[in-house]
Amino acid sequence: MTFSEYFNALYPYLADGDKPVDFFDKMIEHFIHVEAQDACQLLDRPHDTKARYIKKSSPNKIKPDYAQYVYSKHNPQRYRKWLDDRMCALDIHYKIEEWLNDKDIEFYDVCAACDDLLETIFLSIASPEDSGIKLPEKDTADGADSSQLSKSDQTLLKDFHIDFDSILKKCIEGGQSEVWFTDSLSKKIDNLYSEKWKERIPGFEDLGLQSDVLNTIATLQDFCKALDPDSESTGASVRRLRIKLRDNYVKLHPDSYAGLFPYDAFIDDWNEGNEFDM
Repeated sequence: MTFSEYFNALYPYLADGDKPVDFFDKMIEHFIHVEAQDACQLLDRPHDTKARYIKKSSPNKIKPDYAQYVYSKHNPQRYRKWLDDRMCALDIHYKIEEWLNDKDIEFYDVCAACDDLLETIFLSIASPEDSGIKLPEKDTADGADSSQLSKSDQTLLKDFHIDFDSILKKCIEGGQSEVWFTDSLSKKIDNLYSEKWKERIPGFEDLGLQSDVLNTIATLQDFCKALDPDSESTGASVRRLRIKLRDNYVKLHPDSYAGLFPYDAFIDDWNEGNEFDM
């Protein structure tokens, strides 16, 4: 999906009286940190240039360095709150849900899905495509599924999916382009862990699930270190870490990959060489 397609899909529902370019400005302003707005060249463009970015037919392309800046200064909590406030005020959550479903976009939370989609669009503008590891085809045959978990664990796991699925998919399937944004990615993972999941992980009743979640966050941190040339090496290759993340992704989505279990071969020494503790 292009930026223009994204913009023109949401604008009719969320504009609330804003003219297109005004809505463009608000979208970008809320997508990034407040302190990053003054140096944002995408916001600094002339009115006519912004209007050409959001044309439905043959829109102008956003420069990669503009997209890289916006991606690196992304503030997901701020953008998701802005989306949610607008959707609630206009009572149009269901319309955005319909749009996401029409586009075959899987989601657990409407605002998170819209945020993840725009983040992916800016990343794709900022960096060239190259190949990563493929996730397996979904297999919902009889086997392990989330119904075997307690209601509490099901709720916690769903919340983990909302926070980490888009990050995991980028790291597993994306190319080496993430090395350009390792600092931003690493901070996002660290913040999610320290501000939220460090306290929530012990709340999983299933100790195996608790271990898998902690293992996944630690492996994401190792992945960032492996991509960062200024970081001390973890000793693991990027490809090996991607495979490990793919295996963990499968284990943490039992409803989607029930037929691929059991995963008793995946026994990892996740408690070594990472900064995460219980």
